[in-house]
Amino acid sequence: MKNRLIYTLLIFNFITFQAQTKSEQNIGSWYLYYGNHILSEKWSLKTGFEERNYQTFQNYNLTLYLLGVNYKITNKLTAATSYLYLDIDRTFDPDVAPNTRENRFYEQLSYATKYFKIPFSHRFRIEHRFLNSLGVKTNINRARYRIKAKLPLSKKFYIMASNESFFNFKGKLYSENRFITAFGFKATKKISLEAGYLGHYINDLHLDRIQVALYLKTDFRKK
Repeated sequence: MKNRLIYTLLIFNFITFQAQTKSEQNIGSWYLYYGNHILSEKWSLKTGFEERNYQTFQNYNLTLYLLGVNYKITNKLTAATSYLYLDIDRTFDPDVAPNTRENRFYEQLSYATKYFKIPFSHRFRIEHRFLNSLGVKTNINRARYRIKAKLPLSKKFYIMASNESFFNFKGKLYSENRFITAFGFKATKKISLEAGYLGHYINDLHLDRIQVALYLKTDFRKK
């Protein structure tokens, strides 16, 4: 009976692996830069860039550029709006088809708090996506909710964990989720680095990704 169970599990794992797509079988990579540039007590500018690959150091997936503004409502609550431009290759294998282009806008609210003395943040975002793929233009709206925590290990080091769920206004309600856990290093007052694991569920695919991020904070207020 025990041997039958083992054989059954081995066969199931083999079938599951065979059923995986190439994207699921490969460990991809996301490289991120995000900057927060303080302009006044209430206003700040946000910049961002991402490059995502289907494989660890190769096989291009997409690039993302972001420019936005933040408004500090209270010490805990911040509103934001941003514009993003994305260039997307939707296929794992090389092809000659043009990439999908996307213009995206969002409105966002972020709330910072503490649970058991650990800093947490809640982020709610509404996105408006305008895509152009092979001349076919589509408009998609969706909502995103993220909860994020940072556990300080020392003055320089910390552990970060977050989970973000995506909800569509049309079609399948729930089609994407991102779970991230990373090790962080606060290099200076202005620069932080993070490296860790991203588990990405999207359109019934389960993707494993390495994520490396650089965060920059600058202050342009008069001293």
